Amino acid sequence: MITRLLQTTFALLLLLSPALVNAHTNEANQAELKLLVDNNYQLSIDIDVLHVIKSHQKSSVDEADLINHLKNLSLIEIKQLLSKILQIINQQSAFIIDKESVLVTPFSGLTVFELKARLRADSPTKTIKLLSQGQLPQKSNNAALIFSPILGDVLLTVSRSEKSLVLSGQNSHHFSIDDIKGGVRKLSTTEIKLLNIVEYIYQGFVHILPQGLDHILFVLALFLLATKTSTLLWQVSAFTLAHTITLALGIFGIINLPSSIVEPLIALSIAYVAIENIFYHKLTKWRLPIIFAFGLLHGLGFAAVLVELGLPKSEYVSSLISFNIGVELGQITVVALALLATRWFAKKPQYRQYVVIPLSALIAVIAIYWFIERTF
Repeated sequence: MITRLLQTTFALLLLLSPALVNAHTNEANQAELKLLVDNNYQLSIDIDVLHVIKSHQKSSVDEADLINHLKNLSLIEIKQLLSKILQIINQQSAFIIDKESVLVTPFSGLTVFELKARLRADSPTKTIKLLSQGQLPQKSNNAALIFSPILGDVLLTVSRSEKSLVLSGQNSHHFSIDDIKGGVRKLSTTEIKLLNIVEYIYQGFVHILPQGLDHILFVLALFLLATKTSTLLWQVSAFTLAHTITLALGIFGIINLPSSIVEPLIALSIAYVAIENIFYHKLTKWRLPIIFAFGLLHGLGFAAVLVELGLPKSEYVSSLISFNIGVELGQITVVALALLATRWFAKKPQYRQYVVIPLSALIAVIAIYWFIERTF
């Protein structure tokens, strides 16, 4: 039997109390609704987490005071606060289908790890991503979407084709999804899984190349001491094993260190390896254990990126493995490019004097600068 696709419309309805509207004119949160085959959907929201906390607490304090307050809370208090907020969002966000309310599949996200990253003075973003994946009733004809009032205004994108700003308490214009779905071949479950694997491999790769300059410099620092292939393999293997362990532990919430600790230590690890290259010309007995320890730190950094991307619950393990494969491919590419760049003079007597030591010194200086920047 061919499942009937949604035929008519999706609309957005946002509710927000007038008091909150008057108290805070925040920029709209960004939301994306992807309509998939068999009435499946993926709904993501990039929320201004500080505004949401203020709305939840009905507070009028400025952002700096709120950040100081949150930094002084214990880990348990922060977990309780975020758990309560996420519970409210899940209970107050729903599809209205044929005049009946259908709660969205509970959102994931809003972790202590993410909030701590947001509270950093140099935080590059003000938002945290929430992700919901589920399936609408098969015989749905009309639907509207209601978000929790504490989210405020939301700018909704539907299947990446249309955008509309919907103010609090007002309906969006109606838009058709026929052009989105009509004439498109239905993907099989296997094809969807494969596309998901490819996407997370890609995300892991681009986190190294070109986005992960700190990880690139660490791999290059390992490469510069490798006078032979076995030396390089031992170092890279220790690093890979370590960051794979903490990537998994970080994603599953078993280890949860704030980025304010992890990021400076990552910079320090790069500086240490680069400085050691200057004073030692071969692998020392303590280098591999140290690289393994540093790899554990880098894995937590990878976990933070993957948390931001979000993991579909139905493909949790495969997405995690795929992302890690992408990271490894990125590292292999860095090593391959380094080999190509140095192949003509790596065996020359002057290689260490004119390449290894100057480049290691440059990497160390950059890493020390990062450490100071990320610490203070």
